[in-house]
Amino acid sequence: MKNAFGRALKAVFGIKIRLWAFILACVLCVGVTYGLTVQRERNRIGSEDNYNQAMKYLEIKNVIDEYYVGTVDEEAVSASAFAAMVAGLGDEWSYYMSPSEYSAYKLYSANQYVGMGVSVDKDAATGGLKITGVYDASPADNAGLAVGDIILSINGEDITDMTVGDARSFMDANIGETVKLGIQNSKGDKSEVTVNCSVVYTSPVSYRMLSGSIGYVQILNFDSGAAEAAVKAIETLLGQGALGFVFDVRQNPGGLLSELTTLLDYLLPSGTIFISVDKAGNQTPVESDSVCLDMPMAVLVNEYTYSAAEFFAAALQEYNWADIVGARTTGKSRSQQTIELTDGSAVHISTARYLTPMGVDLAEQGGLIPDQAVAMTATGDAQLNAAVAAVQWNM
Repeated sequence: MKNAFGRALKAVFGIKIRLWAFILACVLCVGVTYGLTVQRERNRIGSEDNYNQAMKYLEIKNVIDEYYVGTVDEEAVSASAFAAMVAGLGDEWSYYMSPSEYSAYKLYSANQYVGMGVSVDKDAATGGLKITGVYDASPADNAGLAVGDIILSINGEDITDMTVGDARSFMDANIGETVKLGIQNSKGDKSEVTVNCSVVYTSPVSYRMLSGSIGYVQILNFDSGAAEAAVKAIETLLGQGALGFVFDVRQNPGGLLSELTTLLDYLLPSGTIFISVDKAGNQTPVESDSVCLDMPMAVLVNEYTYSAAEFFAAALQEYNWADIVGARTTGKSRSQQTIELTDGSAVHISTARYLTPMGVDLAEQGGLIPDQAVAMTATGDAQLNAAVAAVQWNM
């Protein structure tokens, strides 16, 4: 009897003990899994500070969702937060692009422009879009817009609080329509200009033969296809008997370093053509081979010559390969990389800085200093005339 009772007691409590052990194991497993999940998320996000910032974003988002009395545009709230995060770097060359903005950006980078046919940058003083380039025969060109003009409004809507990408998307939304732009010119005068928006396909290079057998090559940007187009222009002019060249990179906003490298490699002899400096300070020289074009040359620059266009002129200057004529350039020595995100948006962010072949930081120097400083005049093109004279002197 005693043994039977003992066996029954053991069976009952044995089951209970095994059940509690199972429950305890599950609780421990859930706890460990939760802890590992949180730790993985913290590791994925980065430092403790980054994790806390991510949690703060969610906390603010929850406050908006729970307490805000109006209608919440979820996409607009998120896009503003993402844009502000990148803008907080204080780097005017870094910015966030929504999926639609990034689609338009890829067209711009391929020298296919949807809109008015201008290149623009944010103007720090007014918040508007400063025109840095106007493409020949484009709607903007036909409307009389000029480099240095600042777009303040579109169809009466103020754009000074918009990002560059937002404003471009706003302009692109009016494709095929007539829009009214509020413009402030370089003298500060304000006016309203009507522009017909359309699809604009542009070549990044134009060229012609000047008197005295001097080839003139205007490079509008260093985006996709620019180097190939420039080389074709040079070889066409050589076939027509060119004995020297003027390269015009005024109003050139820069572009892809791969395009810059290809063109400089074609023009310059063996040696360093620029130096890349990464986040850690490591320097990597980019080299040219020995094949080159050894002819009298001049390069036209001005205050709207940016980035890759500045390094194009700087390399030719430091090799004593060309005379630089015009006005001091902007001094943009950072390179950006566009990183696409999972939802089709992107971050355009400065990832490296660049030095000239002799190790000069153009940003610290305040831009490239021309060999001949020549101001533009009310009539004619004094800078081009000076560049032609420089080439003729060396022929």
